[in-house]
Amino acid sequence: MKKVLSTVAALGLVAGLASTASAVEFTMSGKYMVEGAYLSDARGNGVVVTEGPTDSNPSDAYWLHTFEIRPTMKVNDKVSMFSTIRLADDTFWGGQPGGDVAGGNTLSTSTTNNVYVHKLYMEYASPIGQTRIGRVGAGDYGTTFMDFDQRADRVILWPSFLASGPVTTQFYIQKSTDQFQTYTDSSDTDSDKYVARVYYKSENLDAGAEYAYANNMSALAVNDRKQNLAAYGKYKMDNYFANAELIHYFGSKDTDPATSVDYDSWAGMLHVGAKIDALTPSLMYFYAQGQDKNSTDIENALVTTGASAGTGDMFEPLYILTGRHTGMLNNDLFSGYTSAMSRDGVHAIVLAADYAVSNQLTLHGAIGWAKADEVQIAGQDDAYGWEYNVGAAYKLLDNLTYEAHFGYLATGDYFNAGGATDITNNVYLLTHSLTMSF
Repeated sequence: MKKVLSTVAALGLVAGLASTASAVEFTMSGKYMVEGAYLSDARGNGVVVTEGPTDSNPSDAYWLHTFEIRPTMKVNDKVSMFSTIRLADDTFWGGQPGGDVAGGNTLSTSTTNNVYVHKLYMEYASPIGQTRIGRVGAGDYGTTFMDFDQRADRVILWPSFLASGPVTTQFYIQKSTDQFQTYTDSSDTDSDKYVARVYYKSENLDAGAEYAYANNMSALAVNDRKQNLAAYGKYKMDNYFANAELIHYFGSKDTDPATSVDYDSWAGMLHVGAKIDALTPSLMYFYAQGQDKNSTDIENALVTTGASAGTGDMFEPLYILTGRHTGMLNNDLFSGYTSAMSRDGVHAIVLAADYAVSNQLTLHGAIGWAKADEVQIAGQDDAYGWEYNVGAAYKLLDNLTYEAHFGYLATGDYFNAGGATDITNNVYLLTHSLTMSF
């Protein structure tokens, strides 16, 4: 707690001195979320959907919280500083020595869940366009599909020659890994990324396209060059909407002396719906290519993203299959616990509905079905199963919301393979959370 108070005091002191000396405008926003979860068939780090001959998968209950502050300092009309500081980041209660914020989290795969600077960057309205320099959010393109709660060190430019019309462009350079302290026998063994984007925005349409080239030279004798093309569109007309995203990963990975494999995979999502008075029904299909067991190329789209494997931390149409607590298709909280699903890909259909009972209360329901795109074991079934969700969100105050979610997954025969002696047919998840924003 002393470290938390010291950090907040130091931020306030620096902001106060800066405001006095330079008339800096200082504002701050943020949130605090505390969440409790009960998950069946888990062992402290995600769902275990099969049992071996001597296994007995227990249930797991736990609490965690996140406290995030977002200070902004506007120096003048052209220069501003932004930051996101997390004093706790999905930190498990009881996972900190002595209850202090120092130390690791013994229940989580994360190693950065205590005090740290999540984002820190400057924006400058330069003569050639708007620039953003520093550690920025790295999962903020297109729809929430394949978006991760990541950050990256980038220099970003929005050129001014297209800034006033419906078409805008963005270019950035990202330093992913710097090896100057590790390798001395090569001029450049870093991992860098180069991205060009174009956007189109009108009254009804928000669309864009991206080309990205990642040159990973961080391992000696390996030339790892990943590329991707992505396009998205978000269309809204009257009470109807349609969101879509399509991604193609390609490139090559060459290992000296003579091993070479290609990246070649696809992922996509389509979401359509309508708002009918207080009711918002929607239908979604999403797909991520799996690894063909007979191919030597890298074809699993949920791993070739270059971020953590999965459909994305921000993409949660289903509480269990894509939920943050299970480690299945979404590896947000428990990274890669069921890594076979990231390898085998997914086809999924989700029918959902939200109903605004009042300005304070919103109800949610969803039914989903999913299967693997590829399977690795001879005779293995591809059915992930059916999932059923119900949830509610109640606004206690303008800045205080309570949510409760329940998910039930009737698992398919995909999980009854590879030496498993018992298939789990009743995976269920119950979560409730309280979120305060300011």
